[in-house]
Amino acid sequence: MAQSDATSPAAVVLIIADREPAWSHGLTALAVHGVRFTRAYSADPVSDRGRDAILRGQFPHASAQGKDLPVLLGNAGWKIAGAAGEQTGRYCAVLQPAAETGVACLRDTLARLAHAGTLADTLLVFTATRASDEETWFDKSTRVPLLIQWPRRIAAAPCDVLASGVDIAPTILALCGGAAADAMQGRDLSPLLVGSGSNRPESIYAEGRVGTADSWRMMVRGLDKLVFTPDLRILHLYNLGQDPDEATDLAQEVTAERKCDELRAIAADWRRRLSDEMDPSGLKRR
Repeated sequence: MAQSDATSPAAVVLIIADREPAWSHGLTALAVHGVRFTRAYSADPVSDRGRDAILRGQFPHASAQGKDLPVLLGNAGWKIAGAAGEQTGRYCAVLQPAAETGVACLRDTLARLAHAGTLADTLLVFTATRASDEETWFDKSTRVPLLIQWPRRIAAAPCDVLASGVDIAPTILALCGGAAADAMQGRDLSPLLVGSGSNRPESIYAEGRVGTADSWRMMVRGLDKLVFTPDLRILHLYNLGQDPDEATDLAQEVTAERKCDELRAIAADWRRRLSDEMDPSGLKRR
């Protein structure tokens, strides 16, 4: 049986599924060995762009300038495999099951790893894109499942930390003993997973219809969701705690003016850090 050392798994398996109505119940039942993030979001609701953001750790507006996760692990000496549980030595497998077969793929992968005796030493990540045709900012289009497990090192538990698809690649690289590529824009969540840090991300960022006249951005902070244009004109404000179906838009409410101003300032900081139509200095790109 291949075994990891104290800082690196023996294998990495990343499963990127598509929309599946049953994934909530199915994932809960299969998450006994891992951390299940209950507030994870796609970087973009469209399947292809969301998947690319996962693999590169970059938002769609960055135009896929960096290397993707398999290339980075391959450059570090990991073998790139097409399946899980059938390899020897350190390997990375990225599985992309057909629509509505994601939970079945996860179940089969767990069984294969258990049969091979490598389950405890494998870093397994299950997530999905929403495969949405609407490109909306609503949770029904942007919320995704996220399960991260490495039984030998990560304690199983549900986690309500806000997470994004762009966080997956830098987190995997950190758990493998490496560092995120300079071009990556996601955050390393590994300190939360292994108990070496308590710095919880307070907000996530997402985007849709990038490069079109209807381009939008979204930020979730706590239970507040702000939707805005790339130049920070506020479109919508929702409170997900009081209004989980996002039926009541608070953006034009007089009582929400201070909240809108507070969230707009945080969104502006996101834009600067991500160089999203704005230079790091704060100047708008032409």
